[in-house]
Amino acid sequence: MKLLTTVPALLSWLTIADCASTARFCDPDAGDDFQRAHVGLIISPIMSIRTIREIEIYWNHARYRPGDAIALYTGEPTSGLEPIYTLIPTTPSGIKRTGVQATFVPTTNLTFAQQCLHYHVAWLRNGTVRLTNCLQTQPHWMTQRRTILGPLPMSRVFLPGTHDSASYAINERAHSENIVDRYVITQDVDVLAQLIYGVRYLDIRAGYYPSTNSVWWANHGVIKTVPMQTIVDQVKAFLDNTNEIVIFDIQEFPIGFGKTLAVHHDFVGFLEEQFAGYYLPRSYGWTSTLNTIWSSGKRLIIGYDERRVVSRYESVWPCVTHQWGNVRTIEDLFSHLNRIETESLGHPRSIPRSAMAELTPNTWDVILNRLGSIRQMADKVNINVTNWYNNKWQHTANIVAVDFVRSSGIIETAIEWNERRNSHC
Repeated sequence: MKLLTTVPALLSWLTIADCASTARFCDPDAGDDFQRAHVGLIISPIMSIRTIREIEIYWNHARYRPGDAIALYTGEPTSGLEPIYTLIPTTPSGIKRTGVQATFVPTTNLTFAQQCLHYHVAWLRNGTVRLTNCLQTQPHWMTQRRTILGPLPMSRVFLPGTHDSASYAINERAHSENIVDRYVITQDVDVLAQLIYGVRYLDIRAGYYPSTNSVWWANHGVIKTVPMQTIVDQVKAFLDNTNEIVIFDIQEFPIGFGKTLAVHHDFVGFLEEQFAGYYLPRSYGWTSTLNTIWSSGKRLIIGYDERRVVSRYESVWPCVTHQWGNVRTIEDLFSHLNRIETESLGHPRSIPRSAMAELTPNTWDVILNRLGSIRQMADKVNINVTNWYNNKWQHTANIVAVDFVRSSGIIETAIEWNERRNSHC
């Protein structure tokens, strides 16, 4: 069994929750053991020659009983469907690898309707299904909660995000990665799929390559990953098929932009042309409520990490504040996140902030492979980040950006706590 990383006082799971996910759960006398319990599925980021997309089950149930079981199914749990994997929980919370490899789902198979993707999990007591969940998409979660979220500015919404969103590789089959892949690839699905799964904050790094056909690229550091046109088209496809709000945050310009603003002007021109009719003008400002944004008919906010450019264009906004810890251990990551979330209590912001919830290897860590690949680091970090934002910082969280988002429960966590903390329970 893979246990949560041992940092005793820090990693206590959701054994006590403030309230449950909807208003009806706010009744303290409801008395149902399962109203404050959770069971979920994530996709391991680990890939080797033999393994890819292993399903993991994670759970929390303070009132679990001996004899309870958690089962994995290939459809909705019914009396006639046999589980493909079963575990007996012996602790109130935990995570367990199943050895089951999830079926590959290409982005073209995803729809713009919320859907369960083949795998379901159920908590069984005395042979009866008491709690269920599934691997699912969340293409409309903000719109579905418009009544709750509409009066809020972006800085008060809990938004799931991805780090280096355009540094993705889609692998249908398991194989070994080279050193560039190990330290460049941060996501295992493309940007459109990230948005369909529920991500609403995209961290984009831009490169300029005048000698290539595409010219504009998404980068991870000095490595170009995907043509920017591909990312733009994916974002537009999502906006065309939903009523969701997306932050497209351009945070760095690592290649080709130089010290003058000439290339920046060209790039903003590209963004304005490509996103014409989609982007919200900067004059609306970060203090605008989501209702104001929805009423405008424009649902894309383009953040831009160059103040001199932002001041000249209505199309780009001051970028989201990235809160980096630049840390190399889970203990130090906890300390960093604890500090920024605690500080946020007394210092409300107008510009949204993103907790960058990942480890940062230095050059020697990469050369000597001391921390493992980004996949291995995400595997160690993500379930803990999910835990922390469920149990400790659920009331202060704004944007939380992770690597390999499907290996975390941050999307479920954000959706749940947007409801809880804005339902006054």
